[in-house]
Amino acid sequence: MKKKILIYYLLLFLVFAITILAFQYHREKLYKADLLNTVLNDTNEMVFHSIAEHKGSLSHLDSLVVLLPYTDQRVTVISLKGNVLYDNVVKNVSRMENHFERPEIVLAREQGNGSDIRTSHTTGKRYYYHATLFSTCYVRSALPYDVTVSSLLSPDNLYFYFWLLLTFVVTAVLFYFSNRFNEQLQQSQLEHDATIRRRLTHQVAHELKTPLSSIIGYMETLHENPTLPLERQQFFINRSFAQAQRLNQLLQDILLLNELNEAPQMVDMEAVCLNPLVDQVLEDVALRLQQKTIHVETSLGGEIWLKGNSMLLYSIFRNLLDNVIAYAGEGVSVRIARTEENTSHFFFVVSDNGTGVAEEHLRHLFDRFYRVDKGRSRKTGGTGLGLSIVKNAVELHHGVISVHNRVGGGLEFHFSLHK
Repeated sequence: MKKKILIYYLLLFLVFAITILAFQYHREKLYKADLLNTVLNDTNEMVFHSIAEHKGSLSHLDSLVVLLPYTDQRVTVISLKGNVLYDNVVKNVSRMENHFERPEIVLAREQGNGSDIRTSHTTGKRYYYHATLFSTCYVRSALPYDVTVSSLLSPDNLYFYFWLLLTFVVTAVLFYFSNRFNEQLQQSQLEHDATIRRRLTHQVAHELKTPLSSIIGYMETLHENPTLPLERQQFFINRSFAQAQRLNQLLQDILLLNELNEAPQMVDMEAVCLNPLVDQVLEDVALRLQQKTIHVETSLGGEIWLKGNSMLLYSIFRNLLDNVIAYAGEGVSVRIARTEENTSHFFFVVSDNGTGVAEEHLRHLFDRFYRVDKGRSRKTGGTGLGLSIVKNAVELHHGVISVHNRVGGGLEFHFSLHK
């Protein structure tokens, strides 16, 4: 949890920081280019005004160029048709190519000013060019694109170091608060788990106490009254045996629930055909169904094959039927049906037309040891874990289960099982 939170906020900050850095880097480059262009543009204007003062003569430009701030600065005067009229580096300008399509000239023609970095066709050196369009000609200034010019155009790295420091500080702060949050979360989880364990321990102890007390009571009566009639002794033995069976069932249910919750990966999954499994459930509870005159209708619609655990799939249908037998009443009808399927799941319903359950109890039916009528539940021999096992078994098979009251009476369980 801590790592996930830290990574999430760190990534969020990094995206923000990189966006700001990219934006600032672009702005800084434009700013530095504008500064250099301003210097070169001032030179271009000075050259043009000097030409205008000398009534178009270019003979004086050599003496002017010597006064420029950069000793290696190149100045070129180009006609509006692209012919080179003057260049302080190349003395014989008549042999120079037409410059009408030079990138900086094209930009100057379109925008008034234009810049470009490229290698000169004439000298073979790499220059930073800046051209300005005037009324009678283009004036272009250029500087050799060396370390000096490159550094002039390079953004200031100070803000990079600032953002690097800020990233480190924010990461440290996020790590600190994430760690604190995780500690609080762990503490809260430990307290919650401790509360759940105490409650569960109390519930288990309470559930175990009833059958154990009954067994001890019956055995104590037999032990202290060896002369009891055989019929009475058999009664106490039968009662003790029934309570022992209930105790055994309770322990098995607790162990099964613990296995489902603590080590679901240890449950073996294999290809299972659900139809014979449901038939087995009906066969195992046939006598109890007959005793309560409960009619069961199945509608599974052909063979149903899925990947699952046969014991847990059995327990789903067995516990749902046991629930009907125990609480729905006598003379009711039960429906077990596959309602639909898609590419990943089968969908089922187990419903009855019995007494149903008050609405306030529905959301608790899958809770461990929850009973709508505690006295009645214990008389039926239930452990209070059946529906909790059903819910956990369905979820282990990547399905979901819900319950609601039917219109006209009874309960309806809808659940899905992954293929």
